[in-house]
Amino acid sequence: MHRLDVAVVGAGAAGIGMALALQKIPGLRFGVLEAGRVGESFRRWPAQTRFITPSFHSNPFGLADLNAVNEPSSPAIFTGAEHPTGQQYADYLGFIAKGHELPVACDCKVEAVAAVPGGGFILETPKGKLHVGFLIWAAGEFQYPDLAPFPGAQWCPHYAQVEDWQAFKARRYTVIGGYESGVDAAVNLVRLRRKVRLLARKSTWDPAGPHDPSLSLSPYSRQRLYEAVDTGRLEIVFGVDVIAVTQNEAGGYRIHAGDGRYWDEKQAPILGTGFQKGGGARQIAELWAWDDDGRIVLSEADESTITPGLFLVGPQVRHDRRIYCFIYKFRQRFALIAEGIALCLDRDTSALKAGAGAWGPFGNSECCEGCEC
Repeated sequence: MHRLDVAVVGAGAAGIGMALALQKIPGLRFGVLEAGRVGESFRRWPAQTRFITPSFHSNPFGLADLNAVNEPSSPAIFTGAEHPTGQQYADYLGFIAKGHELPVACDCKVEAVAAVPGGGFILETPKGKLHVGFLIWAAGEFQYPDLAPFPGAQWCPHYAQVEDWQAFKARRYTVIGGYESGVDAAVNLVRLRRKVRLLARKSTWDPAGPHDPSLSLSPYSRQRLYEAVDTGRLEIVFGVDVIAVTQNEAGGYRIHAGDGRYWDEKQAPILGTGFQKGGGARQIAELWAWDDDGRIVLSEADESTITPGLFLVGPQVRHDRRIYCFIYKFRQRFALIAEGIALCLDRDTSALKAGAGAWGPFGNSECCEGCEC
């Protein structure tokens, strides 16, 4: 049986960034296990999808590129784009992994995890069993869409299942969901000269709403949405809670709202209804505690509260009102976890000390409305 001090599951932004932090611990035996390729989730984005957080080479002035997974690198420089595509960003992650010689095992899906009495874990993989002392789960959420938000959803293509919006050839479509994925779907279809009806519970772009993009539409998406509205090809209907989609006898689909309204469409509506709470961490659901809202409960060190030695990194991390669902947010947790593991193993942690302001003012506690976004 192979043995490691630490295993990271997932080679996306969270997994690669976490591995870079672990690499700073002298003598640590660690590895990254990836079911597909480095950056697999980003490679599965629709062809037209772009990062909503801008990339900019501000590193020389003490503030890392918002989408970077370590302090010195910049996706803006690597991709030549301010809003990279998924493929461009995946290539950036691959470049970083190769350049730093990170121990990444691709096509190595973790099929089962068992906590070992007394500490550690046994991981079942296609390449054999692996015994690890600490386990860091970085499986993300994009590959875990919510495909059953209401009855009849099985007929509807989900945003995460779309490869290219150009494949949607009909003249008009209805999109369900008024947050990032729903708006992105609507915007891209309008750009292809399709007519679109967007059904939303509420406006997520209200100027009087919260400024945290974890809670409201990003400025990049707002700008594109306003441009789509100006074309006259986008209709937005607010106050819609879709409760079902049914097939009509004569063909087509009926979209039912909770208040009795309905809409008939020839094409199945497109789901922009989000992803499973917990994302890839639901693969080992029994090793986490879950709150009443279906979110993972973590210690202050991002460790499972019921399984010692198991940590979570990535967009599913929550602490009170703080939502770490963007790279520039969850990357602030890498050194915290690495340092905790290093101290448990009595290893030197000095290399984990980042330069002053490398990630910006941690927690943004002094920059916006007194919040800790």
